[in-house]
Amino acid sequence: MKAKKRTVAALLHVKKAGEKKKRQKNALEFPKHIYIHCRSRAIAMRFLKDAEAEGFLFSNGIKPTEKEPDDIYALNSDFTISYTGMFPHMMFGGGGDNVIWIDYGNYISGAKDFQTVKRRMWGCGAALTK
Repeated sequence: MKAKKRTVAALLHVKKAGEKKKRQKNALEFPKHIYIHCRSRAIAMRFLKDAEAEGFLFSNGIKPTEKEPDDIYALNSDFTISYTGMFPHMMFGGGGDNVIWIDYGNYISGAKDFQTVKRRMWGCGAALTK
């Protein structure tokens, strides 16, 4: 049986590894933050292409493939993606209970451990490898 293609939109519903379903305790709980890590330029380009094909845009309305690839993106529930800035780069792989890190290369390959990312910092705006 052929494996079902994984979509970018499905990532909006991913739970943190090991997280069980729980009730929201109060209305002030922070929403989860989903960060997409692309370990190469090719994977970043694939993410941008896949996101655009599913209707995602940058918050200013620009199509993803019209932007330069980067190593970390924020995925937002309103079907927008955004560059992240310095803070997510500094906390790469960490960030607490409301942060989910997705290794997009592992995700599209069908790996079960697509939330497992290695701590490696390229620096904000650093060039991606091929």
